[in-house]
Amino acid sequence: MLAIVKDKKGPGYAFKEVENPRPKEDEVLIKVKAVGICGTDVPILKGIREVPIPLIPGHEFAGDIVEVGSKVKNFKVGDRVTPAIVINCGSCYYCRTGLETLCDNIIETGIHVDGAFAEYVTVPEKVLHKLPENMTYEQGASIDPIASAYHPVKKASIGSEDTVVVFGPGPIGLYATQIAKAEGAKKIITVGVKGDEERLELAKELGADEIVISDENLLENISKLTDGRMADIVVEATGHPSVFEMALSSVRKHGTVIMIGIFHAPATANIAQIVRREIQIKGSICYTWQDYKECIDLVEAGKVRVEPMISHTFDLKDMDKAMEVIDQRKAIKIIMHP
Repeated sequence: MLAIVKDKKGPGYAFKEVENPRPKEDEVLIKVKAVGICGTDVPILKGIREVPIPLIPGHEFAGDIVEVGSKVKNFKVGDRVTPAIVINCGSCYYCRTGLETLCDNIIETGIHVDGAFAEYVTVPEKVLHKLPENMTYEQGASIDPIASAYHPVKKASIGSEDTVVVFGPGPIGLYATQIAKAEGAKKIITVGVKGDEERLELAKELGADEIVISDENLLENISKLTDGRMADIVVEATGHPSVFEMALSSVRKHGTVIMIGIFHAPATANIAQIVRREIQIKGSICYTWQDYKECIDLVEAGKVRVEPMISHTFDLKDMDKAMEVIDQRKAIKIIMHP
């Protein structure tokens, strides 16, 4: 089969023929129909994030089961499916207490083991979800990033009187905006930087009540939009170190800051205000099996929209073109078709 392979350390990858994978007794073999490029995939392909070599990346995907292992019970050949990324051990302390994303022995498809930038991929039965009949493969391939936004937003326990500020109009931030709306937030303010104008307009289309450019007047603008109280809940979805201080300053006393963005450099901030203003900070990584199922339901019900998020589609062989669009910051979400 043809696949995108990270076959050496440092920048670069290869598009080449590799042997078809074979499912183990508890696994299925999936013919990949659609696979998204995640913000995690980019540093892998560029050699910034270390992974096992060789590795086929890709974890946001959907497809058809074409072979099942001997111990697979609940799925069959022909089923349309989308798998969750987290393969947890099920036996460590965190798995046994319902915190599967913090599994001590976690394995993630496309990061620790071969993923879906290929014609075929194997995954364990336990991570599978069936696609509803009316759901497209592109929608199925989008459940992973939706769930990555849903898991942290759920932690905020949004109420009907809450104002939510979302930093970052990238895919996760835009999905967080939609989910905050679905959770019943009174007002949603999405924040971006100069150059994000198109994404911010999309945020407004998807549920943001207000959009703000992050500049020297940021806190003043948020204050005006919240009658001086500041936000009840702030969602940090950029991973940019400078935004941490902004997030702390944008939330009200006893408010909640939810951290989604992956920081690749240390962040500095006035930590004293966390104490003096009793700010609650919650981190979030990935999602649970139940989160994933609930996100399928949200998309099926039309409460979260996928199609406006997909800015580009490419054949898998055109990964170079896709990476160029990403580097030029022209993409919101790219879907590849093997």
